[in-house]
Amino acid sequence: MRILFASFSLAFLVFVDWAARAAHDPQVPSVVTTRVTGAGMFFGDAKGMTLYTYARDITPGISACVEACAKLWPPLMAAADAVESGEWTIISRDEGERQWALRGKPLYTYSKDSYPGGAFGDRLGTAWNVAFNSIMLPPGVALRALYVGRTLTDLSGMTLYTRDDEAKGKSACEKVCLDTWTPLPVPQLANAIGEWSALSRPDGTLQWAYQGKRLYSNNNDIKPGDLKGSDADKVWRAAIIEPAVLLPSWVSIQNSDMGEVFADAQGSTLYTFAGVMKKTRETICNDECMTKNWRPVAADASAPAFAGDWSVMVAADGTKQWAYKGNAVYTHLRDKEPGAIGGDKWAAGVGGGGGGFIPMTRRRDFEE
Repeated sequence: MRILFASFSLAFLVFVDWAARAAHDPQVPSVVTTRVTGAGMFFGDAKGMTLYTYARDITPGISACVEACAKLWPPLMAAADAVESGEWTIISRDEGERQWALRGKPLYTYSKDSYPGGAFGDRLGTAWNVAFNSIMLPPGVALRALYVGRTLTDLSGMTLYTRDDEAKGKSACEKVCLDTWTPLPVPQLANAIGEWSALSRPDGTLQWAYQGKRLYSNNNDIKPGDLKGSDADKVWRAAIIEPAVLLPSWVSIQNSDMGEVFADAQGSTLYTFAGVMKKTRETICNDECMTKNWRPVAADASAPAFAGDWSVMVAADGTKQWAYKGNAVYTHLRDKEPGAIGGDKWAAGVGGGGGGFIPMTRRRDFEE
C-alpha cells in the first residue's frame, strides 16, 4: 500500500459518481444515492449532496437540529408514504414533518456544500460527520479522517503503517526495527475477515495485515493523527484507504507558532473567518478594516469550480475568490514572512481581541 493523492480531476469524477449512481441496496431509500470508495459506502440525497449525522442527536427519535440549525443543515425529509427498512428509519420532527435516519441518527445535508460529493461539513465543530458504512474492520482497528485521507488506525487513533519492501506475508521488521515500530497485534479469538489476515511473527504472535501488508504503529507518534512515520527510510507509508484530494497548486505548507498552516505560493498564511454571517464579520472588521488589513485570495479564470474542500466563490462584481469548506479565504497584509500569523483572531482592525479571522492550520479540521 502506498501513499497516493487524488488529483483535481478526481473532484469531477466524484461529481459524476454521485450524480449517476443509484442506490443498489434495496434497503436504501429511493431518495438516497450512494458512492463507494476504498473507505466504504457514502450516502447522499437524491441530488448526490452529502448526508451527515449530528453528534448532539442523542435522544432516540428526536432531532436536536432545529430552527437556525435546520436552515444551515437541512434535514433529509421522508415522504408521507415512505416506509422504514432495515437500518433506515423515520423520525418525526417538531414541525410534524418526517425525517430519514440511519442507525437511529437523523440525516442532514449541509447548505454550504457546493457540489455533489463535496463534504465541507465533515467534522465541522467536532459535531458533524459524513454518513457512511465503513469497510469491514477487524477487532483492534479503526478508520480515521486525516488531512492525507481516511487512514487505518488502532483503537487509540494512532496511525498505522505498512512497508513497501515487505514481501507478501513476510516480515521485514525485526530486531532493531522493532525499537521504532510496533506490529499491530491480533486480539485473542479474533478471526480474519474480508481482505484482513492474521500473519504469524517469529515470536509466535499474530499480526494484522490488510491486503497482505502487515500493519505497524510508529513509536515516535505521540498523539492520534500523528504521521511521523510516513516516508521513514523511504519505505514506510501511512495505511491510507481513501487518499485526500491534492491541494490547489498555489497552496503551500508553512511552519508557524501554531504548527503547520496553509499558505499561498509566497508563504503568506491563509485565513478564514470564524463567524457564519456577513453581519458578524462587519461588526468585527468593517469594510475599511478589511481594505487595510486583508486581501481576498483571488482565483484565476482557469481555476476549477471545486477541488475537494476547496472551491471558487464568485462575487457580485464577477471577481473570483478561493474558499475553503465554503468559507472565503484571505491573507493578512501585515504578515511579512512565511508562517507569520499576525492576523490570528483579528478583531476591529486590532490584533487579538477574541474571535474573527483564524489561520488555516493544516490539522485543524481533523483533530478531535
